[in-house]
Amino acid sequence: MNTEKTRSQPQNEPAGCLTGVARAIALVVVLPVRLVWDALGWCLKQLWRWVLAPVGRALGWLIHYLVVVPLRFLWEWVLAPVGRALWWVIDLLVVTPLKWLGRWVLLPVAKAVWWVVDLLLVTPLTWLWRYVLAPVGRAVGVAVAWAWGVAGRISRALGRAVGWVLWNLVGRPLAWTYRVVLTPVGHWLRTWVWAPVSAAARAVRAAAREVRLALFGGSR
Repeated sequence: MNTEKTRSQPQNEPAGCLTGVARAIALVVVLPVRLVWDALGWCLKQLWRWVLAPVGRALGWLIHYLVVVPLRFLWEWVLAPVGRALWWVIDLLVVTPLKWLGRWVLLPVAKAVWWVVDLLLVTPLTWLWRYVLAPVGRAVGVAVAWAWGVAGRISRALGRAVGWVLWNLVGRPLAWTYRVVLTPVGHWLRTWVWAPVSAAARAVRAAAREVRLALFGGSR
């Protein structure tokens, strides 16, 4: 154990020397800054204690006694009494007469007008609608609905009758003519007219082609 301690002591000596040198250099660099900082703080403290604080208190005292106190006196002894007096005059000359006028004149007149309007207009119109217009309207609606349904049935019946008449007067004769007359005639024409004519036409075209080839030559 002693040999290990004796071996480790020479190795720690350079580290201790470097630490001391670093601390000395840091102290040389930091000491002026700390001195300037402390001096600046002391100066600011003295400036606040002996200059700024007294000046602030003096300004506060001046503002209090030159602005706040006169304004408070003006409000308490001039503006507030004048405002109360003006409100008393306005209440006496405007608000109270308007309240009296509304309570004893306008409201009774409005009630009377509404009573007359209700008696002469609203009640008769309500009675007319309830006992005349609404029943008549419902009756008319029922009658129109019934007439609409009957008219629809009549229209469908007329449509079927007209269709039956047109079929028997026009459609059936046309169908009989087409089936009994036109179809056999068409078959006869196709067999005895159109087929021979088509064959003759093909023969004529073949003969004309042969003549053209014989006279002018060319490919078939």
